[in-house]
Order: sequence, then C-alpha cells, then structure tokens
Amino acid sequence: MTVIRVKGLKRYVSKGRIYCYHRATGTRLKYEFGTPEFITELASIERKHKKREALPGTLGKLFAYYRASLTFADLAPATRQGYSRMMNLLKPIDEMPLIELTPQFIAGLRDRIAEKHGRRQANYVMAVVSVACEHGKEHGILRDNPVKGVKRIRRSRVAPIANRPWTMLERRNVLAHITEQLKLPVALAMFTGLRKGDVLSLKKSAFRDGKIWRRTNKTGQEVSLPIHSDLVELLDRAPPHDAITVAATTNGTPWTESGFNSSFIKAMAKLKRDGLIGDGLTFHGLRHSFGTMLVEAGYDIDTVRRWLGQRTVAMAVHYTESADTSDRMRDVVAKLDPLGSKSRT
Repeated sequence: MTVIRVKGLKRYVSKGRIYCYHRATGTRLKYEFGTPEFITELASIERKHKKREALPGTLGKLFAYYRASLTFADLAPATRQGYSRMMNLLKPIDEMPLIELTPQFIAGLRDRIAEKHGRRQANYVMAVVSVACEHGKEHGILRDNPVKGVKRIRRSRVAPIANRPWTMLERRNVLAHITEQLKLPVALAMFTGLRKGDVLSLKKSAFRDGKIWRRTNKTGQEVSLPIHSDLVELLDRAPPHDAITVAATTNGTPWTESGFNSSFIKAMAKLKRDGLIGDGLTFHGLRHSFGTMLVEAGYDIDTVRRWLGQRTVAMAVHYTESADTSDRMRDVVAKLDPLGSKSRT
C-alpha cells in the first residue's frame, strides 16, 4: 500500500472520513485527501501563504525583525501595541524592497496617510518607521534612515487643542452623572494625574500609609502620591468588588482598556448631548488638567515632573532623583481643590 506523507498538514478522521487542514493558515481543504484536486488545492494555499510572508530585504521583513528584537520587547505594553498597530497599517506595502524606501517615498506616504487618517496618525507612522529603520541601520540591514530629514506635519494653528484640560464645572458634572464603575477611574485620574493605563491597572495593594505607590507603565518612574481627601470620600463610597484592581466593571472584573474606552466614549457623548461638557473632552485631558492645576497653584515644573512621573525637564534635575519629595507632595494635596469642595466649606 502506498503511503502519502504531506508536510504542513493536520489530519483528523471522523466517521471514516479524513479531514485535512493547512497547518500554517488553518485553512480546511475541500477535496478528498490524496486526489489530484487535493494536491492542486494544497499547492494554491501554499503559494498564497508564501506570498504573504515577508520577503528578505523588504519593509515587512524589517518590521518582523524589529518586532522580534529585545529593543521592541523592552517597550511599555501600550507603546508596543501602538507600534504594532502602525506597522499593521502598512501591511499593504510589506513586499516593498528597502532600496525603494527613500525620503521622497516617505514624504508621499506621510501625505497619503494624513489625508486618509489625519495628521497625528501620519506622524505616528513616520515615527514607527524611523525607529524600525534605526534598528535596521544598527544591525546592517539599512545603510541610512530614510525618514531622517522628512518633516512631520505641523498642527494647524486653528485646530482645537488635543487633550485639553477639563474645566472645574466639567469635572463636577462628569463625576455627578456617570456610572459608579466609570466614576472611580475618572476620579483616580482627576486627583492623581495618572495615565489611563496606570489607572486601570492600579491594584488595591498600591494604597499604603495614605499614599498611592506606583511605578508608571510608560516611563518606569516610581511615584508616591498622597491621597486627596475628596478622592478618599469617592473611594469609600465606591461599590465593593473582588477584583485585584481598584477600578472594576459591573461584573467585578478588572477593566480592559478597549472596554473602558468604549464605555467612556459613550458616556461623554451623552453628557455632551445634554450640554454638561464641551467639545474635545478626553480621558488623557485629566492629566493635562492636573499639570495645569499644579502650575496654577504655584508649583514649579520640577514638582510637576516629579508628581506626574516624567523623566526629565533639564539635565540638572537628574541629580535630585533620589530626593524625598513626600513633604512637598503633602503640601500639594493640601492646596489642590479639583472640585471646589474646600472653597465651598
């Protein structure tokens, strides 16, 4: 009896019939195993699969090499996700030879993406391509970085400010009208200036000795933030749950970023329709709000930098990294009044 062995197949037997799947793509083959039609179908799937694989010396291969590097793995999770999203956006030109990746092509690509997806996305794509090219240059894949010298698209002077600070009235209205599950993440960002990723992943164990202890996801900076009295009240009134994180969904599970984004956007749209908030209100705007309040309260940029967990303002600040700023941060909480409750008292 002749035995046919075919690589790259998964075979299953059910009710006396053999079912075959192409291992790499998961595609089920329609024709009976071993027939001429089966061989032709398998060859067609293989050709399509090989065409999709990034070819040596192409943009797709450069991205694949960068994604597999320790440099990429060392990025913050949110940064890796954003970079991957931009590289996936360029999949239609994966087979483009790197030799054709010129500054002129990059400029044209920038303009096409800006026209279709907007200025910020076009500049983000350029940044990701530049990072991948620098990595390829370091490892001898590219001689030069073609993105260098190509200008980013500047924001229009009449365009609205991205992530604008929230007004005091907006802060009060949002906390008064959103659900309890949304209220706690919003309040945490409002009273701490933490980024969304840090807020959603903040564990209950981070609350110790009247402070929030946190290493920020993006910069890896260690921050110790005294808890504002208004935030304490909101935390005490929050519905109890068994999740390891402070903020949780109605099911008592930690928020996913996509799930939170969806719920937050819908809630903001309703508040805007009701005339309770203005245009351009984003979650990240709370971080801008907090920085603005710090400056308006009379604190210097170094205090802002330390509270928000940013790495540098000037090189001289590097030598104060180990200083204990707990007393200074306690003064910050005593002066801040995001909801105006102290002034009402």
